[in-house]
Amino acid sequence: MLPYLCRMQIAVYVIYELLIRLQELNPAVGEYISHKKTDDGILVRSSTGVIAMPEDILFRQFNDPATISQHEVLGLQAGFKLSVA
Repeated sequence: MLPYLCRMQIAVYVIYELLIRLQELNPAVGEYISHKKTDDGILVRSSTGVIAMPEDILFRQFNDPATISQHEVLGLQAGFKLSVA
């Protein structure tokens, strides 16, 4: 766990920005509904499923989004779990 994020409140716009990047690869990711803190980052609930976002990715999205590679975004997208209605 990254100590600087343990004390940092995650701004919702950071999550929205990452979701937009994910939606560019897979529109089925859906729209932001809510999120909750986990030991490793946050768990985002979208209109179609859930996706885990690690602290280091959130921190970099906040400070310097260009440091997040397309490969890393694809890795996040691969962790998307579609909700069964």
